[in-house]
Amino acid sequence: MTGDFEAYLGSDGSVAELLKLEDDAGIEMVVLMPAIETRPANELVIQASKESERIIPCACVNPNLGQEAYDEFERLVRDRGMKGLKLMSPRHGYLISSEVCDPLMEMAASLDVPVTVHSQGTPAHPLEIAELAGRHPHVPIIMDHMGHRYWVEQAIQAALLRDNIFLGTTIASFEPGTIARAVAEAGAERVVFGSNAPTAYPDLAVESIRRAGLEDRALELVLGDNLARIYKLG
Repeated sequence: MTGDFEAYLGSDGSVAELLKLEDDAGIEMVVLMPAIETRPANELVIQASKESERIIPCACVNPNLGQEAYDEFERLVRDRGMKGLKLMSPRHGYLISSEVCDPLMEMAASLDVPVTVHSQGTPAHPLEIAELAGRHPHVPIIMDHMGHRYWVEQAIQAALLRDNIFLGTTIASFEPGTIARAVAEAGAERVVFGSNAPTAYPDLAVESIRRAGLEDRALELVLGDNLARIYKLG
C-alpha cells in the first residue's frame, strides 16, 4: 500500500482534483485534514471522505477552546468516523509542550488514534514535541515536516528519544538528503510520506524521495507501510 499522511482539499474543495494529484504520484490512500482556522471545518472533511474509500478523515481542533475542543474531537472520532487528530500550535497560539494539549492527547490514547503535530521552531520545536510525546507514550505522533529545515537534527534526536515519534516528510521530501539522513539515523520504520497537497505536488515529492537512494524495503515503508501501521489500515 502507498499512502500520504497529510493533504487538504483544494480551493474548490474538489475531491477529484486531490485524488488526481495522488494518482499522478502512485499514492493509494490519503489522510485528509481541514484548513487550519480557529474552528476548523471538520464536517467538510467528513463529507469529502464519503466520496472515496481512499480518503482517511483526520480532525483538527483548537485546544485553546477547552471543553468545546475536547467534546468535538471525541464526537468526531466516536460518532463521525474520523481517524486521527492534527495539532497546529503556531496557528492556534499555544506551546505544543504545554498542558493545554494533554486532554486531547489523553483522549487520542483512549480512542486509539494517532496525532499529527506541526513542527518548526518554538512553539512547535521538535524537542518540545518530544516533551509532549514523553508524557503520552502510547500515542503515535507524526511530526509534520520533521523540523524542516533548520531543526532537522533536533527532529531526528526527538525520534531517537521517543519511540512514538514518526518523522513526516512533508516539505522535507524536496531535499532527498534529508530523507536519507532520517532513514539512516532513525530507521526507515520511523519515516512517513506526506505531501501537503494540493499546495505541494505529491508526484514531485515521491520522485524526490525515490532519488534519495533508499533500499527497496525502506522505500516501501516510507511510502506507505508505516502509514498503514500507524492508522491500522488492514
